[in-house]
Amino acid sequence: MSVKFIIGIGNPGKKYEHTRHNIGFVSLDALAEHLSGSSGWKETPELKAETHAAGDVFLVKPSTFVNETGQTLKAIEGKYHPDLKDMLVVCDDVNLQFGKLRLRDSGSAGGHHGLESIIASLGSEDFPRLRIGVGVPEMPKDLEGFVLEKFSGEESKKIAGLSEKAVLICESWIKEGFQAAQGRLSQLQSKE
Repeated sequence: MSVKFIIGIGNPGKKYEHTRHNIGFVSLDALAEHLSGSSGWKETPELKAETHAAGDVFLVKPSTFVNETGQTLKAIEGKYHPDLKDMLVVCDDVNLQFGKLRLRDSGSAGGHHGLESIIASLGSEDFPRLRIGVGVPEMPKDLEGFVLEKFSGEESKKIAGLSEKAVLICESWIKEGFQAAQGRLSQLQSKE
């Protein structure tokens, strides 16, 4: 079985913890715990990232800022030469209501600067991505400020459940592939 890479998008550093842009990191922390019972990460300078290996799954949290996420994927591509279909990107999406998830096997960046950076670095839109909704009904005009805000108290209570859903989708993708993961997501969302 080929090695699979799951890359969370977020900004490094304490200042950005628990912000909307960092839901990808939150989900990867939960996934690391789920897959190996440990949430230990190690600095991997050649990938410009922190990494966590769990069997033949490599979890990656880029240590660049969101807008430069592509540097890490380019480094992964250069070192491991994975098929793009074996790299799942987990990121926030302001266009989806908080708590909604969307899984796609390819597509445009949809205004997400991290995805724009990845597409530019890889020269392709053909990689799967799991988008996690962080939007609110009345979206502010200043989206850049909004994604760097901390979650509201009400939202914070739901983060564990939300990242748990993301973990289940990622696990399906790892074990059974994209179609199964999409089926799992439909199943989870139909229960809401």
